[in-house]
Amino acid sequence: MPFLKPQRITWCKRRIEACKRNGWRHAIYLPKAKHIAKAHYKGQWKNDKREGKGIGVTSHGWIYEGDWYNDQRHGYGVLSKITEDGDVRKVYAGNWVKGKKHGFGSNWYKDGSYYEGTFRENKRNGYGRVWYKCGSGYYQGMWLNDRYHGEGILVQENGNLYEGQFTNGKKEGRGIFYHLKRRQVQEGRWENDVCVNSMIEDIDC
Repeated sequence: MPFLKPQRITWCKRRIEACKRNGWRHAIYLPKAKHIAKAHYKGQWKNDKREGKGIGVTSHGWIYEGDWYNDQRHGYGVLSKITEDGDVRKVYAGNWVKGKKHGFGSNWYKDGSYYEGTFRENKRNGYGRVWYKCGSGYYQGMWLNDRYHGEGILVQENGNLYEGQFTNGKKEGRGIFYHLKRRQVQEGRWENDVCVNSMIEDIDC
């Protein structure tokens, strides 16, 4: 008879599965004392883990709105920070993989600098551009582990421009340096950010 068939899943396991959060939910977590915001998550769940679209707020004031997978930021999303004044400052908008910035994105830094380009595991890698605070400089080119690495163009605060090769954030290899105030162009080879061999010519007005 059917009711005498053995049960493959115990009653306790069935109750645990039934209690798992799936679909759209709104969960509030208890924050520690003296933290900026009440930690909570509002969005989609799958098997008791955040998965799909959702907004997560930490007790330290970090806000993430976007895609989740397996309880981590994964896909496209925007990360913001609630300041102690109560303002919301955008920090990053772009792609994520397993909770880390990975792929193309835009990053706003606390000092006012702005970067757009590719990331790999939270670090600038590949092609990208950065505008430093208050017009104090600009770089466009290749990156590796958060440093200039490969071909790039660096514009200094005084307007002078270097176009050439970089290694670990320093001028290294062949390059051209434009001294705009002196109206001269310097072409040569750099080592460890220092020019070791070059030829200088005047720029025709």
